[in-house]
Amino acid sequence: MIEIRETNLEDAEMIQAMLEAMAHDLGQGEEYRGNATAIRTYGFSDSPAFEVLVAQRHSEPLGMVLFFYEFSTWRGRPGLYVQDIFVDAAARGLGLGRKLLVAATKKAAKQDACYVRLSVHAANKSGMAFYKQLGFQQANQENIMVLEGAPFDAMKGDAE
Repeated sequence: MIEIRETNLEDAEMIQAMLEAMAHDLGQGEEYRGNATAIRTYGFSDSPAFEVLVAQRHSEPLGMVLFFYEFSTWRGRPGLYVQDIFVDAAARGLGLGRKLLVAATKKAAKQDACYVRLSVHAANKSGMAFYKQLGFQQANQENIMVLEGAPFDAMKGDAE
């Protein structure tokens, strides 16, 4: 039997291992900079930046979804942003991706969330097909933009 449960501080290393596996699956293992300390610090503080649900069978982790809440001014309601979803290669085909998204969506509905957003790695064609099958639509009116590194440091310096 597969159980989906909320995670706790003691799960930080397990979450980190799945995030590393996901990065390697996407061919970006060298670029991944996360660590278990960051998971503990930002995920399990008094004001956590994210939540994680894990799918497991007999205490063996099979997958996880990492998400946080956001607010849409266009919709006038909160929503859920799925940052990462991972299912171990050995557990794919069991419907765990869908089950993890359903569990996160049910949890978000208790916060009056009315939508789920996520981004799909450009090379992840099977992921794109999976999300489309579930009813996700590509947001063609949006482009994801990122400010980090030296430009981020310069901008935050301008605010002082």
